[in-house]
Amino acid sequence: MAAPASGEDGRVGRGTARRASPRRNGPERRRRSLLHKAERAWWVFLGACACVAIWAYLAGGQQEYMLPGPDKTARALGSILSTSDFWSALGQTIGRALTGLAIAIVGGVAWGSAIGKSLHLDWLCRSLLQILLSTPAVIFVIIGIVWFEGNSAVVVFVVAIVTTPLLTTATASAVRAIDTDLVEMARIFGLGRMKTAWRVTFPMVAVPVLAAATVALGQSIRVSVMAELLSTASGMGGAIRLAQINIETPQIFAYAVVMTAVTFTLEAVFVAPIRGRLQAHPVAGA
Repeated sequence: MAAPASGEDGRVGRGTARRASPRRNGPERRRRSLLHKAERAWWVFLGACACVAIWAYLAGGQQEYMLPGPDKTARALGSILSTSDFWSALGQTIGRALTGLAIAIVGGVAWGSAIGKSLHLDWLCRSLLQILLSTPAVIFVIIGIVWFEGNSAVVVFVVAIVTTPLLTTATASAVRAIDTDLVEMARIFGLGRMKTAWRVTFPMVAVPVLAAATVALGQSIRVSVMAELLSTASGMGGAIRLAQINIETPQIFAYAVVMTAVTFTLEAVFVAPIRGRLQAHPVAGA
């Protein structure tokens, strides 16, 4: 009788060890994740230093109005950051870009979901999507100036119409790629329609859409500045146009540095946390 009891205890012990294994591996996974993030940050830092070094080398033999070096750009950056007009212009540009992007996300996800579920609707809309994807943004700026008479609505319109096709195509591809077997399995195991959509369908669609939104975020900042440059005298685009008129090339480079930093910051604040949460909770465990 002792032998079976021992075997039973052994099986329970092994089962307990297996159940406890994820807990023991939790700190190890976190440590590896931190090391991976630190390594990535180090290589990104090295890449940025290499870019600055190449920039400084190329600017060494150039006039300031042709190619200002990092030192002159840094001084120009310090001067514009100390003015209240700069922060007002930056707020206008970010507000217009995010408003246009929000419209694009709502419209693009809805449109992409519809054509992802209907093949005939996909065929019907394919020509329109191709037109929107291939038309240069400057054409939409000109159309917006005619329609909205050169006010801030031009910028929102251009950002929305330029980024909507990207989000639409990404959403449509994600909807078509939904694993129907996994959805059916969730229903067999008793998940209702809402829980299946939230725990199974949403994570499969959200990851590629989020990747497209990351690209659209940077695109919206660039398009917003371009639309302001051509259509209004306000925002970062208006400030860049004034610097161009005064041949203040270091200021133009400084504005480019600012917009790059803004894009990275918005991505880190809004997109990266959502992406990390989705990666931490895959479909099976969501």
